[in-house]
Parts: sequence; structure tokens; C-alpha cells
Amino acid sequence: MLEYGSALALVGAILAAIRWGGRDERLAAGAFVIATIMSWLLDNQYKGPQIDVLFVDFALLLGLLGLALTSDRFWPMYAAAFQLVGTVVHVASMTETGDFAWAYAVGLIFWSYAVVAALLAGTWLEGRHRRYFPL
Repeated sequence: MLEYGSALALVGAILAAIRWGGRDERLAAGAFVIATIMSWLLDNQYKGPQIDVLFVDFALLLGLLGLALTSDRFWPMYAAAFQLVGTVVHVASMTETGDFAWAYAVGLIFWSYAVVAALLAGTWLEGRHRRYFPL
């Protein structure tokens, strides 16, 4: 059930970025789509550290860092920071030897919501001055 909520939030953020976002929001949305597809193609059972998903998250982190360094907006810095914390959850999970699959999954999901929220905030801030933005 939680996975469906995460997917719904991501799809909503991507559609909003495509509709109301600028270049930066659309680039991030495209990166989110690629990262999501790559993560779904890999094992997603939360039974332990997922090295393949770590590489996908690290690639997304590098993309968000690049966007944050070249953008004139603030939201990519927040998205990159949240993605960094999510990536650190992967690395920290490798040092833990106990049964922690649930905590690992919750940590990854929590920070992924924060990254999506940063994209939504950026989309709203970018689109709020345009005439066709509904809010």
C-alpha cells in the first residue's frame, strides 16, 4: 500500500513539473522517471542493502547536484540534500549487521518523499507567476 502512495506522489510531481515547471523542473522530473524505472527493474524487496539501487540513487544524487550547481533556483539544493541523506541510508545499512529491513525501507521511502516534495515546491514556485497556474 505504501508503495502505491509513493508511486502516486511521484507521478503527480512529474506531471506537475511537465505541465507547470520550467527547464530545471522538467530535467529533474526526467531524472526521477529514469531512476524510478531503473530501481523497479532491480530487486526491490528491502531484505538487505541493495547495491544496485545504491548506484541508481547515487547517479540521481549526482544529477541533482549538477542541477543545483547550475540552476538559479533554490529547490534543487534541497532535493540534492534529501537525496544525499537517502543515499547515506544505503551506505549506513551496509554497516549494520542486524535485521533492519523495515527501518531501511522506511528510511529510503521517507527521504524519497522529501525529494519529491522539493520538486513539487520548485514547480509551484516556478509556475505561480504564470497565468495558467491554478493556485
